[in-house]
Amino acid sequence: MQVEATINSNPKIAESAALGVRTEGGEDAMVLYVVLKPGEKLMPEELMAWCEDRLPRFAVPRYIEFLDQLPKTPTERVEKYKLKEQGIGPNAWDREKAGYKLKR
Repeated sequence: MQVEATINSNPKIAESAALGVRTEGGEDAMVLYVVLKPGEKLMPEELMAWCEDRLPRFAVPRYIEFLDQLPKTPTERVEKYKLKEQGIGPNAWDREKAGYKLKR
């Protein structure tokens, strides 16, 4: 996926998974699940600004959730269905609730 390839080009990110989930309000929104490289730190606002500079507006995620690892199959493919079942976690950063305004 183009969004994931772009996100994974960030030097602090080991891997990511992006998918649409249904919000409490009944609308679909993009969630970005991110695994950082060992020893790295990245604030959601910093990652959001990085995304804005590289992705079309419609592809900038609303939610960012940092995970220690992504669920994977024995062949190392990300099990997105498990992330979708998990939904938006309680520690997910929400761009709208945080008051982050997209520049464009």
